[in-house]
Amino acid sequence: MAKIDRYLICFLIFSVFCIIFTIFLVALDKIFVLTSPPMVINFYPEEGKTNVLLDSFLVINFDKPIKRKEIQHLISPEVHGEWKFKDALIKNHLFKTLIFAPAVELKPDVQYEVKLENIRGFGLKKSNSFQFTFKTIPDPEAISAEAETGSNGKQIEYNNFSEEKTAKTETEPELTMIRISLDWQDRNLSCEAASLKMALAGKGIFVSETEIMDKIGYDLTPRKENIWGDPYQKYVGDIDGKMCLSGYGVYWEPVAKAAQTWRKDTGAFSGWGIKDLTREIKTGNPVVFWGVLPTGNLTDCSWYTLEGKYILAFKQTHVRTVIGFIGPEDNPSKIIINDPLSGRLYWATDYFLKNWKVFNYSGVVVK
Repeated sequence: MAKIDRYLICFLIFSVFCIIFTIFLVALDKIFVLTSPPMVINFYPEEGKTNVLLDSFLVINFDKPIKRKEIQHLISPEVHGEWKFKDALIKNHLFKTLIFAPAVELKPDVQYEVKLENIRGFGLKKSNSFQFTFKTIPDPEAISAEAETGSNGKQIEYNNFSEEKTAKTETEPELTMIRISLDWQDRNLSCEAASLKMALAGKGIFVSETEIMDKIGYDLTPRKENIWGDPYQKYVGDIDGKMCLSGYGVYWEPVAKAAQTWRKDTGAFSGWGIKDLTREIKTGNPVVFWGVLPTGNLTDCSWYTLEGKYILAFKQTHVRTVIGFIGPEDNPSKIIINDPLSGRLYWATDYFLKNWKVFNYSGVVVK
């Protein structure tokens, strides 16, 4: 009996050891996941692939979510187009796929190099880098009908990833662009300051969002049912608040007035047309414009000021900076935008005008 007890005790000790060791391995794995930077698990086109079609998308999949505001990407020779993040673990957050959609077709018989730097996850501040090359078809007319496949042999899904991308890519179009780097907004609701910051940078003026907001000013009076502040006078609400509840934003006139601190000829406008816009871009003057997020439906959150002034407002209100266009000045096919929330965008002109119309084609031109 004592011998059996000893066997039982040994078995129990061994079982406890196995459980502890398993817990240790699971914990170690989780620590590794948190501390190791994301790695590329597959991509298209594959390394060294040839005969890549001129309108091909680039698709890069990671083993874990990446920090979209920190990753740096470069294609050489330069290609104009949109970088988008897909495959979110939760809605609009924690993306595991990076996609590039060319706004202008790739050139035939050219070897392209794609570089990704500062690939970071949500653990410690470690990063990875990654690069690959591919070559386009030598003759655009000789296009094979075979399906494009990824490195795992399965067709990569990448079509219709962008609601704004409604026009086909173009070959050798006329392109007008002010070289202004993308700058992400610093605060939850600071798109106006971030957009003006980029526009001023296009004129060689480098200021912070805080400096801009100090010039615009705040109306921090809380919203009480249908009564709130006047965005035609100051920034309404908490810049770190929740849209239309505790924070909102500011309209074009106070933003233009603030910009005049650094560029005196800057002005606000409403009722513009596409030719007004392209004329200024052609002259080298970036344009900050008021529009909405592309969510489909708009949520009206309008209110009145204490003085009885009606303020048209939407939960999706958003501000961006136009830096260029593709095509002729009087009839461009795409508008090039620096969006402080989404990145560099190439919108079909029809979609741009529809979005801009929500606030009567209003904005600020920085001269």
